[in-house]
Amino acid sequence: MITGVHHFALSVADAERSVAFYCGLLGLEVAADREVEGGYVETVTGIPGVRARIVMLQGHGMRLELLEYRRPRGATRSRGFADAGSAHLCFTTDDLAADAARLAAAGVAFRSAPVAVTSGPNRGGRAVYAIDPDGNAVELVQPAPQPAVP
Repeated sequence: MITGVHHFALSVADAERSVAFYCGLLGLEVAADREVEGGYVETVTGIPGVRARIVMLQGHGMRLELLEYRRPRGATRSRGFADAGSAHLCFTTDDLAADAARLAAAGVAFRSAPVAVTSGPNRGGRAVYAIDPDGNAVELVQPAPQPAVP
């Protein structure tokens, strides 16, 4: 029986650059950092001769694994936003305007300005999609205010 989610993973072109983004700008912390090759990693990935740097980040109740494939090198940018197989992470914030401004000041690109969410379970909130160093979408959501309890 499945009992939970262990982690989410992204392949990245440059682990140092991605650690700087996810830790320095989004508040995650490095939990483990190692280089692997051959052995079980070659078997489980099905990639002959694989050599990779694996950095496990944690924070905000989640774990994010960054995989820099050093051999063989793959594409250096993520898939297109609408392509099957692309993915995005979503972080919650209590001040979307301030966080978007902070990220923009650090040079982070966005797909749009923050917008009001007008439908679905996040209706009444605000959201924006930032772009990480590899072209992956990183959504920030400020949930709708909760009504005061009488």
